[in-house]
Amino acid sequence: MSGNSKVHHGVPAQSLTTLKPQKLGRHHHKIPQFIKETTNKNPRLIADYFVRNYRISLELNKIEVQEQIEQAPDCMYRSAMGKVGFSIDRELLTEALECYYGGTIVPTQNTPPISTSEQRMRNRLGMDIADIFARSILSGETFGKLDSYRNDYEETSWEYVAEYRYLSHITGSLSSIYIYLDTDLVDELTSRLAGPPPARLAGNPIDHIKHLPVRLDCVVASAQMPLAQVLDLQLNDILMLRPLDRYEVRINQQKLYRGTVFEEDGALFLTSLESVNPQ
Repeated sequence: MSGNSKVHHGVPAQSLTTLKPQKLGRHHHKIPQFIKETTNKNPRLIADYFVRNYRISLELNKIEVQEQIEQAPDCMYRSAMGKVGFSIDRELLTEALECYYGGTIVPTQNTPPISTSEQRMRNRLGMDIADIFARSILSGETFGKLDSYRNDYEETSWEYVAEYRYLSHITGSLSSIYIYLDTDLVDELTSRLAGPPPARLAGNPIDHIKHLPVRLDCVVASAQMPLAQVLDLQLNDILMLRPLDRYEVRINQQKLYRGTVFEEDGALFLTSLESVNPQ
């Protein structure tokens, strides 16, 4: 393609905000803040799980929710609401494995391939932590039954990735746990955050419109004065006004009809002297 570029600003492309069509008109922006708020209310949910099951003392260092991350999830699960991804740093995974089987953690500079035991442990951690994550943001509910899922011919779109960074009091190292949420799951969470839809009234909508409250203004008297005289008005000043013979009844400054006011039994009443203007 030849010719001059139609973009004439000097802003780098990586700093531009990219609009995602699937997010337009939806409150997806509430999801990251909601995850952070629920985590801060119960910051030890995942840490307590590691203490109970693996005797590992963890302390939450920070939580971040990102839209994009280069690292793909190590495990993927499918539920009734959508797909969930899970990843865990190798250091924390090894620590959980050693503590579970009662071994000794030996620092090493080598990075051996993932063993079968590590794969089983990672899958077990993924299901358990995904369930804890769901209960924390769904007020005790879950995503439903989680089934391991893998399809090399399908590309999953991850909308958000929640990173939980923990400090281990055993090794003193920082490690992260990642929870991936796909588009379907985020849509479900967004609809739940929006609350139930308003109840739809039965019957003809025109009849409901006729019952809407409307403010009527009745002009009893009016006067025309110079601006200087208006500015000279003081508190308790009295203006001599003559009531109008016919009073205009208005809606939003628009004349509706003309009427008059009469008194009966100490109360004032307004009556119409002409048909209501439908316009």
